[in-house]
Amino acid sequence: MSIESNGRAGGAAKNPPAHEASTGAQLRAIRLSRGLSLTEVAHRAEVTKGFLSQLERGLTNVSVPTLLRVCDVLRIGVGELFTHPDEQVVESGSRIDMGGEGVTEYLLTPADTTAFQVFRSVIEPGGGTGGPYRLDTATIFATGLSGSTRLIVGGETRMLSAGVSTSFSGRTLHQFDNPGTTVSEVLWVLSPPLPRGARGPV
Repeated sequence: MSIESNGRAGGAAKNPPAHEASTGAQLRAIRLSRGLSLTEVAHRAEVTKGFLSQLERGLTNVSVPTLLRVCDVLRIGVGELFTHPDEQVVESGSRIDMGGEGVTEYLLTPADTTAFQVFRSVIEPGGGTGGPYRLDTATIFATGLSGSTRLIVGGETRMLSAGVSTSFSGRTLHQFDNPGTTVSEVLWVLSPPLPRGARGPV
């Protein structure tokens, strides 16, 4: 099974978070290990060579759909880019990069958790995924923690405020953003977890 997305915009920013340099470095190392050129990966991921080069050097933000397309070309699960908490009692979680702009996310489940995966998203006003995408997981449960988050699932808008929950198939096109003027937070539960390994030959 593959991760699919239909967004086409890369989305650039002048001052991306420092953690994105680590994600970019991982993508570059995987690309080189596959023997793929910047030009080849950029063409297959439907981005420019310049954008991909900036992404690998941590000089730009990337939308969720675009990051998933790059992962798809490299034949990896986006979960392979995550740092998974080793401790059994997780205090604040490991910072992860799922793409998007104005979104800070944390993985809250220990590395050996195999039945589900929990993330917390902190979304700045105007921030979001940058387009719709699909994930290679059967079910996503979402509950609002604070603020107001607009979740669009299969074209249907669902507003998540504190205490409001919903669930849907991860394979349905979905996206989210914060249309408000204050920070919003959402807790996500994915079952099963996102695949962490390579998906076979390039």
